This record gives sequence, C-alpha cells and structure tokens, in this order.
Amino acid sequence: MANKCKVSLFAVLVGLTQPLYSEIKLPKIFADNMVLQRDIPVKIWGWAESGEEVSIAIQDQVLSAIADESGKWHVTLAPMPAGGPFQITISGENTIQLQNILFGDVWVCSGQSNMYFRTAAAKNAYIDINNANYEKIRVFQIDKAANYLPKDDLDSGEWLECSPETVRRFSAVAYFFGREIHKDLDVPIGLIHASWGGSKIQAWLDGETMKKFADYHRQVEEVEQTPDYFEKLEKEYTDKGGNLLIKAIYQQDPGFKPDGTLSDSEFFADNDWKEIKVPGYWEESRLPGYDGTVWYRKRFEIPEAFQIKDLQLDLGWIDDYDFTFFNGKRVGENFYKGNERRYLIPKDNVKAGMNEIVVCVYDTDGFGGFWGPRKSHLKINDDATQLRIDLQGLWQFKQGISLQNLVKPDKNKQPRKRDIPAFLYNAMISPLTQFTIKGAIWYQGESNAGNASEYTHLFPAMIEGWRQAWKQGDFPFFFVQLAGYGFPNKKPGQSGWAELREAQLKTLSLPNTGMAVTIDLGDKMDIHPTNKQEVGRRLALSASKVAYGKDVVYSGPVYDSMEIKDGKIYINFRHIGSGLVTKDKFGYLKEFAIAGADKNFVWAKAFIQDNQVVVFCEDVKEPVAVRYSWSSNPSQANLYNKEGLPASPFRTDSWEN
Repeated sequence: MANKCKVSLFAVLVGLTQPLYSEIKLPKIFADNMVLQRDIPVKIWGWAESGEEVSIAIQDQVLSAIADESGKWHVTLAPMPAGGPFQITISGENTIQLQNILFGDVWVCSGQSNMYFRTAAAKNAYIDINNANYEKIRVFQIDKAANYLPKDDLDSGEWLECSPETVRRFSAVAYFFGREIHKDLDVPIGLIHASWGGSKIQAWLDGETMKKFADYHRQVEEVEQTPDYFEKLEKEYTDKGGNLLIKAIYQQDPGFKPDGTLSDSEFFADNDWKEIKVPGYWEESRLPGYDGTVWYRKRFEIPEAFQIKDLQLDLGWIDDYDFTFFNGKRVGENFYKGNERRYLIPKDNVKAGMNEIVVCVYDTDGFGGFWGPRKSHLKINDDATQLRIDLQGLWQFKQGISLQNLVKPDKNKQPRKRDIPAFLYNAMISPLTQFTIKGAIWYQGESNAGNASEYTHLFPAMIEGWRQAWKQGDFPFFFVQLAGYGFPNKKPGQSGWAELREAQLKTLSLPNTGMAVTIDLGDKMDIHPTNKQEVGRRLALSASKVAYGKDVVYSGPVYDSMEIKDGKIYINFRHIGSGLVTKDKFGYLKEFAIAGADKNFVWAKAFIQDNQVVVFCEDVKEPVAVRYSWSSNPSQANLYNKEGLPASPFRTDSWEN
C-alpha cells in the first residue's frame, strides 16, 4: 500500500510539471502575415490537450495529428511553390485561422548592434523608407530575451507586412538584403530578426556546442542547472559593492558629490568652459589623446507647449559611459557605447524659458564623446507630436578627471546577459529551430575582437550547431566581415580587428557560406557605418550565387597563393571576376605591408600586373611575407575586382607578432 501511494504521488508530481492545454496553442512564429518556406516540406506544430486530435488544412492539404502526453503535436505540409495569400485552419477543441499566409523564402537575421541597426538610421534612409511598399516582404522582430535552458517558444513577436512604418524600425541590413532578393527573384521573402547589441558570439551558440570547448564546459553546465544564474551573478556583483569604478569617479571627479549628484563647487562656474561640436569625438577636435571624464552642457529655451507632457531626450550614442542631468536632476545613465541614449524627462522637471542639460562622459580608451548618425534632440514624449528642439551643434565642455589621475579600484565586472554562453540562443534562436527556413545572415564580431583566435573556432562551431539544430543540412549561411573603424595606423602593426576579419575569412571553408567584405564601408568615428544598403546588396550577391545558383560574381578578390621572385612578392587571388583593378587614378595600391625574415613589417609599394599584385620595398631585399589592410581601419584600401567588390584583408604569414 505504501509503494502504491509513493507511485501515485510521483505521478501527480510529474503531472504538475507538464503544461496543461485547454485549447490548441501555436508558437508565436505562426501568425497572420507569415511566410512559410517554399518548395520543401514544412513542419507545423503546437500544443493541445494530451490525446486531442488536431486538424490542419491549407488549400487541398488536410492533415491531422494526435497530441502526445506532453501536449505536443506536429504535421508536415507537402512542398508548396511560391505564392499566396492563403489561409491555414487549425482545428480541434477550438479553431485557429491564420490569414494572409505566403510561401516564399525565409531568412533568419542575427548578430549584434550592426544587425540591430535600424533602417531609419541608414544613409539616406528617407528614400528607402518612403519606397518600402513591398506587400510580399514580411518582417518578424524578436525582442531581446535570454534564458538558462532552450525554450520552445518565443516571448513575443508578430509578422508584419513591409511598409514604410514597419521597416523604419526593422534591421536595415536584414531589410536591404531581403529587398534585393525579392526584387531579383520576385518571390515572397520572410525576414526573422533576432539580434542584441554588444553581444558576444558565445551567447549565440547552443549549450551542447559550447560544452565542447574546455573553457566553457563547466560554466554552461552550471548555467543549465541554475534557473536564477544571472540573478546570482547580479547579487554577487552588488555584494562586492556594485560598480566600484563609478563610485571612484563620484568620489574623485570635481563635478560630482560622492553620492553621484552634481557638485556645488566652483566647477560649474561659467568662466572656464569652452565650446565643442556635438556630435563628435573630443579627440577629433579639442582633446586629442585624452581619456577620462569630460563634462558637456547646453542651455536652451523651451516654449510653454513643451510643459504639457513628459519629454523625451535623445542624445544618440555616447562613448563610453554617460551620466545625464536635466535642470540639475539625474535623468539617465548608460555604461555601454553601443546603446542609444534616450531618456524620459518628467514634465515636473521642465520649465518654460531657460533649461540646462549636463552630461558627464567617461571614456576609457580610443574615442570619447557623442557619435553616430542620430541627431541629438528633445521632443514631447508622444509619437504623434513632431515638434522637437534640435540639440546638435555647439555645446560647452570642461575636463573632469583624467584616466591617468583616476585612482581605480579593483575590477568588479558587471554581469550582462549578452555575454553568458548560450543565453541568447536559448531564448531567441532555439524556439525557431523547428521553423523551416531558406538560410541565415549574420553580422557580429566587434565584441569578440579581443580574442580572434578563439573566434576562429567559435564561429564555425556556431554555424554547424545551428545547422544541426534545424536539421536542414548545410543551409546557406552568409555573414558580414567587419568594416573599418578607428584611427588609421601610421605604420604597420598588430590589430585585433584584422585578426577577427581573418577568422571570418577562414570560416568560408564551411560549405554553403558567403562573406560580404565591407572594409571600404567603414567610418573611423562610428562603429555603426550607415551605408547598410550596400551591406545588404553584397550579402544578397552571395545568396544569388550560393543559395540560388545564379552565375554572378559575388565576392571580391580573396588571397590564394604567393611566389617570391627577384626581391618581389607576387600575389595570386581567387574571385578576381573580370580582373583586378585599383580605384587610384595613378594605379597605386595602398595598405600593403611587407616583411623579411626579421618579421618587421614596413609599408610597401604594390601594383597590378596580369591579374597578380606585385609587392616590394627597396629596404626589404629578401621579402618573405605580405599583409594587406591589416589594421582596424585600413582607410586607403583600394584593391577591387572590376565588378566593384573589394578584396578581403589578408596576410600570407601566420606569425604571432
């Protein structure tokens, strides 16, 4: 009798762990306006009460399935050609009708902030947005989410028809890629966008794949066994004192009180503030080579109409940290340069007449200040109101405390969901892996540039892991090689960004992959270059060749081999198209460096001869290695094929230094 009671109790407990479904439920990816993959079998699945029969009907196909013990059911539609719109009816105890369904090609679009970058911020965006009336392009935006275990459904999302309103806030790279494919093939296109600014690639790999890497095996196992893993990291961070660096700034910067409010000292007196242009990096104008805090302020008139509602302050992007005050009260702060600064100003803190914004910017290295394409402005916090006050132009600035003089505490790194292995995959990618797709596009790598050698292994492992999860073989996967960013090098040297590009280049060894080289599309002051139209076009060229089998030149020159003759190095390339060209009117190639056995690289002369590149330097009599565009921002790179596609940066050596 005791054993029977134990068994019954166990059965009850097991039953409590299973979700109960009183009616048919579909994953959020199945909704009105969606695009299903054409020409191959398509899986449709969902949940219902255990044992319930579920019927699915579309056109002349009528299929049925029985929900298993966990409530799951699925059917597989026979292949359907491109077309629509159709209606899908799912019926059982209740009935669901999905309207305006198309069959076409479905692409998953993922990565970090350059994939997240919205169409509205792209170069000349108003032209593309105003013309974005493509009813056969559908977009699906996945909100940021993270989880310790793989999820079987998304937290939110809806399919929307492409229109000026829906595209302006959608991924620019994804939209321009999809638009090119749609215009070329005239088939419906579904774009599923899942990205997270600042994310590392580790967060996008599945847990089983990450466990294959010794450095992450233990951490992933701990994550999978700890539902509140992130919360525990946050508590540990708080228990150690939180952001100790910020506290040190409060205590040592003359503009702050120790509690982080504005100082009452003479620091804010008017006599020694100077003018500076916003947006812009201070290294480019008033403070070359300076790292530390810089205080910005702007005074301006506000009309009485702005006192009716709360206001929205939009400062664009700031590198690195900001502490923002409006009329002396803190309204926001952000500690990541990839995040847009958009803060709510309560109407009680607004007054008619003169108002003041004060922003303390803390920069740790590289560039510091306001940057990016977004114009700083203040507006009523109401989408229907177009009235705004332009804040760009001349501000006042004053140095705070330099990084050199700041007494820094021990590091206490703030945990971020976007850095935790498999965390983003579990919530944003795993729920998609049963949804039939054509392929994927990827724009990420900036956050991993500090460890390119690791990326060399992680990136192909991610692609293979996704392919295994989708069970669609080696589906097409296309990615963007990092664009140029930062100050150009005065002499050849090492570069984490160059090594990251090399890791991306090596990933082309996987089947059905393609890479859009964007070395010529970068911006030394902006990690988010705005010409996303060309990025999308180059990705679409790869798709035209690899995914659709078209006879097109889809890649710029890629290093193949070299030979040394008479003190010169002759470089051979693949993907030369109709031939090699340089955009220099005198025929000179730039950004080439050469070294002898001493491994000391110097700038070289280079020219095109019979579709080879000849590289030499009078000071290097016995050259052994060449590098091209081997820096964070090789701004003078000018080797192309005649089709206008740039050569990928490369090196012929494998030296560590």
